[in-house]
Amino acid sequence: MHKKDGKKNKKRGWKRKRSGKALAAAALLLGAAILFSCGFAKTSQYAGGGRGYLRSATYYSDDWVINFWNSESCHMEEELAQIAADGFNSIILAVPWREFQPQTRPISYEDYAWAKLDRVMEMAAAQDLGVILRVGYTWDYAGSDNVLTRYERLLYDEEIRSAWLSYAARLYERASAHENFCGGFLTWEDFWNFTENCAGYGNGITGRKMAKQVGYTAYARERYSLKELSAFYGTDFSDYSEIYLPEKESYARKVLFEFYDAFLQKLLKETQAVFPDLSMEVRLDTDAVKKADGSLEGVPHWNTFGCGDASYTGIMYSVPMGFANAGEKVTAEEALKKAPVLLNQVRAYNGNKPVYVDQFLFTDNTVGFEQNAQLEESEKTAYLNGMGEIFRKYTMGYGIWTYRDYGDNKLYNPQFALGLRGWKSFGGSYVAEGDEGKEAVLPSGSRISQDIRSRATGASGKDAYVRFTLEGRDGAVVTVRAGGRSQTAAAGERRTVEMKFEDCSAEELSISCTGGGTAMVDNVKVYTYITEGDLYRMDGSQDHCMEAVRQLNRTLGASQADNS
Repeated sequence: MHKKDGKKNKKRGWKRKRSGKALAAAALLLGAAILFSCGFAKTSQYAGGGRGYLRSATYYSDDWVINFWNSESCHMEEELAQIAADGFNSIILAVPWREFQPQTRPISYEDYAWAKLDRVMEMAAAQDLGVILRVGYTWDYAGSDNVLTRYERLLYDEEIRSAWLSYAARLYERASAHENFCGGFLTWEDFWNFTENCAGYGNGITGRKMAKQVGYTAYARERYSLKELSAFYGTDFSDYSEIYLPEKESYARKVLFEFYDAFLQKLLKETQAVFPDLSMEVRLDTDAVKKADGSLEGVPHWNTFGCGDASYTGIMYSVPMGFANAGEKVTAEEALKKAPVLLNQVRAYNGNKPVYVDQFLFTDNTVGFEQNAQLEESEKTAYLNGMGEIFRKYTMGYGIWTYRDYGDNKLYNPQFALGLRGWKSFGGSYVAEGDEGKEAVLPSGSRISQDIRSRATGASGKDAYVRFTLEGRDGAVVTVRAGGRSQTAAAGERRTVEMKFEDCSAEELSISCTGGGTAMVDNVKVYTYITEGDLYRMDGSQDHCMEAVRQLNRTLGASQADNS
């Protein structure tokens, strides 16, 4: 629940332009006959239009990206006001494809997510914040189907491709109706899973069939002789029909990466026809492939850096880039020397377009990447201070991914914005309006539960944490059960309850009420790991790097400098 914001969007310098020509192309692609005008400023124009460099914070309220679009975000106005007060002039919204378009056959849309998009944009405009969309975020809890299969089918299924373009066109139309909309970008990351998964198809009938179906065989035929391909694969081919998707250790992965870069460029171009100036966060990593003699060769992705017709190139930049990543702890001086080298390289291969660092990671506690180079804790402030001038010289601005620490919440609809959708209800439990939006009401003898097995896969921690707000009367007691274990809490005045279940592989969460009274439960989180960004903690309290980021934003707050 949120208070209706009666303020109308004011014109704050965002440029308007007609997009009928681009959308006419979209209409042809989608078989539609709709044209519309919009309030849209290119992202690069927004940065250069007297507002200084882009200073963006990825916004996901008090939860995280995966369930932001099915949560209430009751404190959105205050949260966006804080982002503006910290010196940011824009927010990034990650928009999961399946969350907004749950079905592709036939196409259906989730009304709540679209309405929340309008709400965020209106409230961001009230704080003088521009909005940039990350289009097509992979992960969500909105469906039970394999979302990776949907992305894979973009390679060969025209019906899925048409659904994608319908989604992108609708997203552009909806967002561009707001004057603070300033563009969007894809990211290689959201489409990259196929390059890993396809190695498992093997060299038999399935691998050959999929190679043909996704267009890999045709791509290889157009560019390489059978002799060259035989050398790549380390086998003798007598016909192109024998080509299969290469295993991970194959030197032919070089051809696969080239093919996939071509696919991403094609998809970007088609999507730009319905979403003008859409850019892409390009892959800066050079992928290593093993040659026959055991030596490694790096496959770069430079040919994607131009991002088609986009006015800029998006990138992710983090401290480890340029280091050996053997567990080093580095100084600010050492890390600051790396950034200009990489940023110059991007400009050299993207046609000298502006660069937007849409994900700037100066710290990263992701499990599995502990060997990556990291700043000494005492060096973070100096590093952030030094990056200000580097961003001014080489980019049009940056975006922070982890503005607020978040747990990997396993729950769909954790704040009951969608009633009891995603939950099982027993014994008369229901959802009602409370003081801070909707909440679950549990009379004595009732219970709610949610199956989280598919979301616990790959959990980052061995312990499960449960956090929720609780209120009650007449002696109500709630019992929380996870992983075959249970803990209880008495319900009285409204408070936040935190529980830890050690060595717990939770497959289902259930919350029940006993004691003769009634309990009200809201804002439920089940998580195994907290992503930390050193700016704000999960409870909203300020962390130790926030002041340095404010200073970084002040450095970038002046008028745009010459980026040439």
